[in-house]
Amino acid sequence: MLSMKNISRVYRSETIQTHALRDFSLEVEKGEFVAVTGPSGSGKSTFLNVAGLLDSFTQGEYTLDGTNVSGLTDDDLSRLRNEKIGFIFQNYNLIPDYSIFDNVDMPLRYRGLSAKQRRNRIEYALELVGLASRHNYLPSQLSGGQQQRVAIARALAGEPKILLADEPTGNLDSLMARQIMDLLKEINAQGSTIIMVTHDPDQAREVNRNIQIIDGQITDYSIYAPMQPDSSIALDKQQPA
Repeated sequence: MLSMKNISRVYRSETIQTHALRDFSLEVEKGEFVAVTGPSGSGKSTFLNVAGLLDSFTQGEYTLDGTNVSGLTDDDLSRLRNEKIGFIFQNYNLIPDYSIFDNVDMPLRYRGLSAKQRRNRIEYALELVGLASRHNYLPSQLSGGQQQRVAIARALAGEPKILLADEPTGNLDSLMARQIMDLLKEINAQGSTIIMVTHDPDQAREVNRNIQIIDGQITDYSIYAPMQPDSSIALDKQQPA
């Protein structure tokens, strides 16, 4: 599904160069739910931007759903991103003057789908996130958790191969965060591949795999053990080699 081999991302200025990613390698299989953790400035956002084809990489090889993205034109990258990737942002990124229906519809218009195809996808996605009855509402008429559900519906309506979530519960209270996390787990159980950046250790434990990024590299140990169905797991005491 997603394969990165020895990816580096270097930002250069006249006086300094910053290595945001260093020799970064990662394989994510279809249907996985992967949590990405690490301190601020560790490279999590850069990784997500490269994975989402929003940023380029300096060297290495990146293959997304069988397509090697190296050397693709901007138009090809935009097309691949629109067809393969769904984004869920911390700040929702909804258009305030558009209805919920139109917010979900906006990315689909760039796909050349018919009005009937778009409507079917939108109605299914809004039903899945529990907002079908509010399709005419404006974002300002919804709670933060409901707005994030709209953002998830917008991503799902494109039928992406992979969902990239950047701190999807970061702006929510604990109850709404719990509801969004449960929804993401339900979506994953239906077969969607999800990569989620999070600072929440409890969320990292809930998914089937987590990776930690420090100084632009994946560490060789897991700081959070996956949550078991019958008990709460404490921090993994394993130390790096």
